[in-house]
Amino acid sequence: MIKELCRDFSTVIKKHGNPSAIVVVVLLMSVVLAEMLSGIGCPIHYMTGINCPGCGMSRALLRVLHFDIKGAFLFHPLWWLLPVLAVVWILRESGRISRKIYDRFLWIFCILFLVVYFFRLLDPADGIVRAVPGEGLIFRLFSSIL
Repeated sequence: MIKELCRDFSTVIKKHGNPSAIVVVVLLMSVVLAEMLSGIGCPIHYMTGINCPGCGMSRALLRVLHFDIKGAFLFHPLWWLLPVLAVVWILRESGRISRKIYDRFLWIFCILFLVVYFFRLLDPADGIVRAVPGEGLIFRLFSSIL
């Protein structure tokens, strides 16, 4: 699996040699590697105690693969935007849509994710997105030092 990740990384670098694409790929590879090696689950929650806006997305996509659409919406209500994003990206890379339309879509995508994220954070019944900084490694390290 690591060899496949490295091969994919080199393919992306060859095609998209710009720094932002490289940073995104390195971050994604780091997350996957951290999950594989440590078994800690989400590295962001492990470090900060706060779930990220995409929390539940992997589990939602797994639910879709099992044809459990209701379960997918429970894990993350915007799971359906990832396939849409993939199609828009492919259309942008093939030159079928302009950069301006692509950028607008990305802005809408990000705003939707943030709005849903804040609603989920404020909903005490949401068992997936939580903000408990005391559970994070950073907080524990600072409290042990102080």
